[in-house]
Amino acid sequence: MLGPKGTILGLVAWTSLGALAGFAGAAEHDAILRQDHAWGRFGKGSWREVRIVTQTFDPQGNPADSSVTHNKTSVQDVTADHVTLKVEVTVEVAGQRFPSEPQIITQGFAGETAGQTVSVKPGAGETVTIDGEPVECETREIEIQGGVTREVSLISYAPEHFPSILKRTTTMRDAAGTKTMQEVTSEVKAVGMPRRVLNERFQRDAFLVCEQQRNDRGLTTIWSWHVPDIPGEIVDQSSKKVDNEGRLVRRTTLELVGYGVHGVQPDDSFPDTRRRARRARRR
Repeated sequence: MLGPKGTILGLVAWTSLGALAGFAGAAEHDAILRQDHAWGRFGKGSWREVRIVTQTFDPQGNPADSSVTHNKTSVQDVTADHVTLKVEVTVEVAGQRFPSEPQIITQGFAGETAGQTVSVKPGAGETVTIDGEPVECETREIEIQGGVTREVSLISYAPEHFPSILKRTTTMRDAAGTKTMQEVTSEVKAVGMPRRVLNERFQRDAFLVCEQQRNDRGLTTIWSWHVPDIPGEIVDQSSKKVDNEGRLVRRTTLELVGYGVHGVQPDDSFPDTRRRARRARRR
């Protein structure tokens, strides 16, 4: 997901903070967050590769430029409180690929990076509607501080539901908290949807997420399909950015190219397919 932490972190993180209530210890929090994390619940060596096509437009709405990149993310390490990912980005030009220097990202299961701290505050309950059905949710305020930003998220989650987080509103400000840099709203729109992955014979259960990112340059709307037993979850994504006058600026599509699963943690809340190591690639 192209989230508030930028393109790379947005791709590697859709972190569920479900079931925080009732767990007193930090270790218990971490265990639950790891199980719901889009990468943290997979073992070392798990990976996903996606192909991203981006098209930009001039002020008159005419196509101006396009690019194709391949993004491969691999799990380098998983501990009780964080996951380390290797992100390899390759640009495709005229049929040739030009790789860039790999990036190593260490991320806590609440989405925090090295040097950042996380605090959690309880909130009032909320009812969220999914597929026309009301779902009673608990709410939490998650604050991540450190570095040049301060990020506050209000999440609505149902501990017995998957995905646990059904709605999230995030505001990112500067370190002093005086300037709003970006506002993001994410909502699960549908669950239990059949979705075919690559060349696999059987369809998987998927959920659909709509995210809107707003900053001083315009609004980006993103629709993404998530398959829980695929590392990183997102298997298909489309986004559109418009400026403050509503003019189209950019369109982006993302598709799954291949993936591999190693050392999946067993969890009765997820489909049985999650417990089987898989390796697949588009043909």
